[in-house]
Amino acid sequence: MARAKRSTSRVGSFEVIIILGQLVQPAENSWRSTVQRIKVVGAEARRAKKRRDALKKRLRQMIDNTPDEFQDPRKPLAMKQFNFLSPSLFSLHQEGDQLEKAMSLKHMLKQLPNKEQEAWLDFIVEAAGVTDAVDKAEKKQREMREEEMRGKDGVPLYFTKENVTGLFGDVEKRKIETFEALDKSYTLEQKDDLERLGYAFLNSKQLDIVYGSNSPYNKSDSLRMFKRLQRLKDDPHHLVEHDIRALAEAKKFRVRQKDITLSPFVLSPITLAPAATSQPIVLSPLVLSPIILSPAVLGPIILSPWVFIPLILSPRVLSPLILNPLVFSPIILSPVALHPFILVPGVFNPVILSPLILSPLILSPQVFSPLILSPFALSPLILTPMAGSPLILSPFALSPIIYSPQFYSAVILSPYAMSPLIESKLVQAEVILSPSWLS
Repeated sequence: MARAKRSTSRVGSFEVIIILGQLVQPAENSWRSTVQRIKVVGAEARRAKKRRDALKKRLRQMIDNTPDEFQDPRKPLAMKQFNFLSPSLFSLHQEGDQLEKAMSLKHMLKQLPNKEQEAWLDFIVEAAGVTDAVDKAEKKQREMREEEMRGKDGVPLYFTKENVTGLFGDVEKRKIETFEALDKSYTLEQKDDLERLGYAFLNSKQLDIVYGSNSPYNKSDSLRMFKRLQRLKDDPHHLVEHDIRALAEAKKFRVRQKDITLSPFVLSPITLAPAATSQPIVLSPLVLSPIILSPAVLGPIILSPWVFIPLILSPRVLSPLILNPLVFSPIILSPVALHPFILVPGVFNPVILSPLILSPLILSPQVFSPLILSPFALSPLILTPMAGSPLILSPFALSPIIYSPQFYSAVILSPYAMSPLIESKLVQAEVILSPSWLS
């Protein structure tokens, strides 16, 4: 057992005995760390108190308005007594009469050297059980927070590893485990950087945890780049500063959209999603997924058949369809410009109230695909036979029909100009009330 150290100093007319040694806790449990924990607990308690103030307001008014005859008769007598415990003897403040001020801890500790003040404060905090009280308060607050964040059946209302696994599968579980492993691998220096700077740089082992082959965030090119920078011993702070300056000056700032590849859309309506429709869609069939209010610019669709995909109020510009069969996919109120249809066979694809400009049909036979109230220009038919696909109230110009026989078709109330038939047979086709010019 360590021997106690005894020292004395004078405070007024009495002697203060300071006992150090076994009663003093180590530095990590010093009074300063305890005070910091008290501040955290106090802040949480103040927030909880604000929530209770409204409920206590009426009770406080009742107590304040209680007549004197109903007050406790012992209260005036108790106020005149001298208490041997705080706040009269060894109080934490310097209020009261002369004796109370002289006997306050604040006044007494001021007379001691700094080192002995620290030892006394550690002793007082430990002897008074402040640390245990703080532990209990923190535990109680944790239990209250957990209780608030659980439903009536006790299930957490926030994500945990268990319920994330049940909801989203093993992939999301692996992501959580990746960051758990990363968190356990932080060095003291990295923790200090996170505390002071808000960020820290990963070492080689940590880079493997995040970007390695066993990680759900596997990215080999990023892993090679970061490890190369470590081998070159380049200053990472310099790179961060360089990137921040480049962003501030808007140099080489580009956002590259990834292609949608091998991602079928089934029963997934695309509504108000221009970003999704304005990027290449490759080898991604669409089934029963209407496209509504989703304009597209530079969004080609390649080898992605459409089945029951109405295009409604979704204009398209520079977004060709290539090798893309269409079945029961009407185009309604969706103007189309600079939008060629190449190798796009179709069945039952009416075009309604949708003008077409510079949108040729090339090698794209159509069956039962009428154009209704859809004028078009500079949109020739090339090697595109059509059957049962009349033009109704759809004027057109500069749109020749080239090597594209028409079967059981009609042009009804649709004037046309400079749109000749070139090597295109008409079988059971009629032109009704549709004047022509230079055709």
